[in-house]
Amino acid sequence: MTDFSNIIKKAKKQPKRKPKKKKISISKLQKLLWVECKRIIRQKYGNICYSCGKTGLVGSDWHTGHFIPNSSGGAFLRYNLSNLRPQCYHCNVNLGGNGVFYYRELVRREGTEYVEQLIADKNKIVKAYDHYEQLLELYRTL
Repeated sequence: MTDFSNIIKKAKKQPKRKPKKKKISISKLQKLLWVECKRIIRQKYGNICYSCGKTGLVGSDWHTGHFIPNSSGGAFLRYNLSNLRPQCYHCNVNLGGNGVFYYRELVRREGTEYVEQLIADKNKIVKAYDHYEQLLELYRTL
């Protein structure tokens, strides 16, 4: 016959495992992060198109555009506030971001070094999920 009392004592001595924090899906994380990015950019720059200067942006005409596009900016720049500015629908969608005027405004307002740093940041590699979690935590405090 087996002595179960020793087994029970050993089980009691082992520390209880903390339940794992359930991770949200990366798509849900991205949606939450994008909402925060739009909120911050709109508060900071208002409802004026950064590229063409159109004022009074509202509703579906008020976009948040990227200087370095998502397709080439990677995870580091996708939700980076220094890469985002308000744009009208026409500039962001119809003109593909209106890059020439966007670039000109960035250089005029922020300086050449700022723009060069953004271009250099295209090559930064980060683990997307971890980076997005950190950004979301930071942006919620702003």
